[in-house]
Amino acid sequence: MFRKTHYPMRFNRHDRKVYAWSQDMGVVTMNWDDIQFYTSQSTASEDRRGLARDEIRGYVKDRAGNMLYHLVFFKYQGRKNMQGALEIWELVRRYMEEPDGHIQAYQVNQRLLDLDGKRESFINSLVQATRFIADSPIMAAVIAPMIAWAGTGRIIAKWTCRVPRWPEWVEEKCRVDPNDPYVRNRHNERPLTAKEILWPLFCYLLGWAEVLAILYFCFRGYF
Repeated sequence: MFRKTHYPMRFNRHDRKVYAWSQDMGVVTMNWDDIQFYTSQSTASEDRRGLARDEIRGYVKDRAGNMLYHLVFFKYQGRKNMQGALEIWELVRRYMEEPDGHIQAYQVNQRLLDLDGKRESFINSLVQATRFIADSPIMAAVIAPMIAWAGTGRIIAKWTCRVPRWPEWVEEKCRVDPNDPYVRNRHNERPLTAKEILWPLFCYLLGWAEVLAILYFCFRGYF
C-alpha cells in the first residue's frame, strides 16, 4: 500500500539496455550483458504454508566489485513455480539475444495485462486474484472465501498506490516505430470474455457471502 501499483521494466533489444523501476532507487538503467541472473526458490516450509514465490533475480556490479543494482526480474506464483519464472526468463532472453526474438515474443500465446499507464481495474484485480490462488475454476469456487480476501486486499493495495510514469527520456529511448508489424499492447489485445469476467466475480461474491454467513452464525448471540 501507498507505493507504486507495480514496478515495470523495459527491455530494449536495439541498444541492449534494461530500464527498470526500482522500489528504492526510482528508474535505473542497466546494460543487458552486465546483468548476472540467478534463481531464488521458496523453501519447503513456505510451500506448505502457501507462501511459495519463485523468482529470478539479477544484479550488476561495478569494476571494483561493488553492488550497483539488485532486482527481482521475473517471478511466478502458481502451480508452475520456478518453471513459470523460467518460461518468462527464456521469453525475454530470446527477445534480447536472438535475431528473430521479437517475432518469437510476438507469437507467444499469453494475455497481456492492461496496466500500461493506468491502474488495474476492479475486474482485472479479481481475475488476477483468482488465477494465482486457484488452479481451476472449480477450485476457485471451493476456496471462494480466500478469493474474496485476496481480491479485496489486491483492490485496496492497487487503489492506494500511484501509477508509475516513465520519464520522457526513457519514453524517447523506447519509442516504437509506428510501422512496426510486431506490436502487441493492451490496445490491440482481445477483450475479456463474459466467462473470464463473471466467474471470478461470482467467486468473489460467493466468498464474501460465505464469510458473512460464518460471522453471523458465530456471533448471532451478540445481536
